[in-house]
Amino acid sequence: PSGSTPLPTRNNPKLFGYLWPTLFPYGVGMMENEDARSNDTIGFRSVDMKTHVSHLLQSGPNRRFQTHLSFIFVMGNIIQRRQTSFNAKLAVKRSWFPRVEALLDKVSDSTIESYTEKLKLNPYAQAETEGEKAAADLVKYVNYVADHIPGSMAEIQEMREEMFSTVNTDGLPHIFLTLNPTDTNNPIAQVLAGRDLDLDKFFDDLKPGAENLERSSFIAQNPIAAAEFFHTSVKILLEILLGTKRQNRKGIFGEVSVYYGVVE
Repeated sequence: PSGSTPLPTRNNPKLFGYLWPTLFPYGVGMMENEDARSNDTIGFRSVDMKTHVSHLLQSGPNRRFQTHLSFIFVMGNIIQRRQTSFNAKLAVKRSWFPRVEALLDKVSDSTIESYTEKLKLNPYAQAETEGEKAAADLVKYVNYVADHIPGSMAEIQEMREEMFSTVNTDGLPHIFLTLNPTDTNNPIAQVLAGRDLDLDKFFDDLKPGAENLERSSFIAQNPIAAAEFFHTSVKILLEILLGTKRQNRKGIFGEVSVYYGVVE
């Protein structure tokens, strides 16, 4: 079904049943469905959407959520939009506080709505009223900051500051390492993706030509398995090869005092 009125994605669990009837065939188990109770005398702990989606995407015998074509991307978009809305902040230099406070007093909700509609019709429209002029001036002093949002400029800036602090405390790094695990050529990734393999005989029974296509197909159909394989590979490298989880913290390059890693 379609219409001209968008449906809300918050506090509307039935929406997910409408979107994916094959994933929720009985109309239960959707995210944020607090009305569902097996027994009125038994309370259910409220689970946030991100935790619920993470649970559904965990590896198991039933991989219908992992291999669904749109579930991962739609839910990722909804969660990111929520993070953007809830964690967005307006940053102002301390020296500009008096000026910004005076401008905010001149701007009302109706002014913002009318000025927004005017800019939609003409992006180059000039501010006419006192409130519109104040709103236009606010843009010069206020910066939009998205805190704790993956991939945002705020997160990148935070990582830079952490790296600078690490260098100031422990000195320049001695080793720069780029890890690029190949999920299409590793049998462990194939098992995580749901392929039935005998790891002891995997390399003894390879079909020439078709094997590479089959591996790529399994990984393409299950991006969660690829992400899990990448996480496992990095974790093993840090904890075992580099020895960060060993008691003496000694690995193949000696004792590790500190490390820092980012994901592209």
